[in-house]
Amino acid sequence: MSETPIIKIKSEPESIRIVAKRKGDVSIQTINLRIIMANLWWEGSPELETFFNIMELTIKKALNEVYPHDKMTIEYNYSANDAIEDASEILVEITDIKADDLDIDIGGRFITLDGTDSRGFFKKLTSFRRKFTEEVHKEI
Repeated sequence: MSETPIIKIKSEPESIRIVAKRKGDVSIQTINLRIIMANLWWEGSPELETFFNIMELTIKKALNEVYPHDKMTIEYNYSANDAIEDASEILVEITDIKADDLDIDIGGRFITLDGTDSRGFFKKLTSFRRKFTEEVHKEI
């Protein structure tokens, strides 16, 4: 059994499962996207920013249960298939996680957020001009 903690992320259309493993310890955390997005819509909260905060805190919680730590550093990229307000797909790639400066192994580093594509034909055709990508580095 490995001393190095491992984070595995499995993205499904309605939920995201985050599994942390170290030696014989396992922590499984689930983010239910339907409930979160419905609540954000109801409250009028910023969806993407709030989702990222929930994702980061859930990863920290899962990791903390198998490898107690004070500071977690996470780096990820996210990209959209159009401008953020018109995007129907957002792809998140977790590139690096560190807990108290210890590198964490990452398995299944992609999260896909899909929605209904209500863009018209010309918006879809010209979306390559508006595609959006951003890198995030956070310390929690």
